Amino acid sequence: MLLENLLARVRHAGSSKHVNVVAYSGGVDSSLVAALVHRVFPENSIACLGVSAALSQDQLTLARDVATAIGIPLWETRTSEGEDPRYVENKGQSCYYCKTNLYTTLSQVAERVKAQSPGVAPVLFNGTNADDKFDPTRLAATEFQVVSPLENLTKASVRQISKQIGLPNWNYAASPCLRSRLAFGVAANPDHLARIEKAEHAVRSTVALTPVDNLRVRFLAHNRAAVELDAATVRALLPRQVDAIQVICKELGFDDAIVRPFKSGSLSGFSAAP
Repeated sequence: MLLENLLARVRHAGSSKHVNVVAYSGGVDSSLVAALVHRVFPENSIACLGVSAALSQDQLTLARDVATAIGIPLWETRTSEGEDPRYVENKGQSCYYCKTNLYTTLSQVAERVKAQSPGVAPVLFNGTNADDKFDPTRLAATEFQVVSPLENLTKASVRQISKQIGLPNWNYAASPCLRSRLAFGVAANPDHLARIEKAEHAVRSTVALTPVDNLRVRFLAHNRAAVELDAATVRALLPRQVDAIQVICKELGFDDAIVRPFKSGSLSGFSAAP
C-alpha cells in the first residue's frame, strides 16, 4: 500500500509530457525516488548526478551501478560549489550553498531539455525523507520547488521499500558527501576533500569493511583526524589495526588520528576552538 501511495504521488507531481529530473547521489533515498519516477515515467525520466571534489570515486561508481540496475538514464554534470567562498569556508551553511548550486545546475539542465520541447515544464525530484526535517538543504529545495516524494517517510521505511523493490543498495551505510566530514571552519578545499577520500578508501581496505558498515574519517580542527567505525568494529580492532589506521592518516598529512565509535552527524555544531 505504501509503495502504491508513493507511485501515485510521483504520478500526480509529473506527467508523461514532463521531463522528470531526479537529484541523484546513489544513496538509498535518491535511488528509491529514481526508481519510483522511472517506474511511472519510463520514457522521460533521468537521474542527474552532481560531480565535484566532494563526491568520492567509490560513490560515483556505486551511483552508476545503481542507476544501471534501475534502468534510468544517468546524466553526470559538473557542479561548481567549490568556487563559492561561502561553501569553502565551511561555517555552517555549506550544505545550503551546495544544494543551491546543484538545483541551479539541474534547473539549467532541465531548461535545456525544455528548449528542445517548448511548452513542456520539467519537474525536479529529490530524496529528502522525514528524518531530514532539520536539514538546511530543505530550504534550497523549497526555493527551487523540488518535489520530495519521501518527505513523510522515515529512513527505516525508505530502506524497507527499497528492499521490497529490489534496490541493490537498500541496506548500504549512508555515505554523505565528503564535505560533511569536515569540522566547522575546516576549509572545504580540494586538498582536504581528497585527503578524506584517500583515508577512507585505505581504512576500508585495511579493516575489510563491507558496504553496509559505517565509516567516516572526520577532519577536525588543528589538522587532526577522527576515524569513526561501528562500535562493534571498534571493539574488535586489534592494536596493530589501530596502529595501521593511524599510520594511514599520518602518511596522508594528518598530525594525529584517533579511532572512535561512529555517530551520525558527530560534527554538527562542532566548534573549531581548541
